Amino acid sequence: MTTTRVNVAAWIRSEHEKVDRLTVRLHEAIAFVPRVVPRTWLAELRERFEHFRAHMHQHMALEEHNEYMADVLERLPTLANKVERLRREHRSLARLLDDLHRTLAEIDPQDQLLVVDCCHRIDTILGYVAHHEDDENDLVEFAFTDDIGTKD
Repeated sequence: MTTTRVNVAAWIRSEHEKVDRLTVRLHEAIAFVPRVVPRTWLAELRERFEHFRAHMHQHMALEEHNEYMADVLERLPTLANKVERLRREHRSLARLLDDLHRTLAEIDPQDQLLVVDCCHRIDTILGYVAHHEDDENDLVEFAFTDDIGTKD
């Protein structure tokens, strides 16, 4: 990224806030799975998941396009392995999101076990995304926060 480190941190924070809002909507959808799943409930779940999936694809593509963590690596090249791990997680997350998207599109409301399984998978993916974002935030914070007392 060619922006300043403050802008990088602000951009990441802003993007993660958007993901948080979409995550809350998905958590609300899967908090209670009806015993008899109405088509409208399943349609709403699909829509919320698609919004989340589309945003995550866009979010990860923007990070990759903007030379993912370039400012971090410029400041601390020793973090290259951690940055590469996060980059690889983008590909894994994209596959998980796409696989679940296909499954959600194929299931019928009467497939109660599959509906419940999809809800569990959504919850798991949301956990992966939260952990990934925490790692990104921690890496940026570590790279751009001077240790107390070392700059006196």
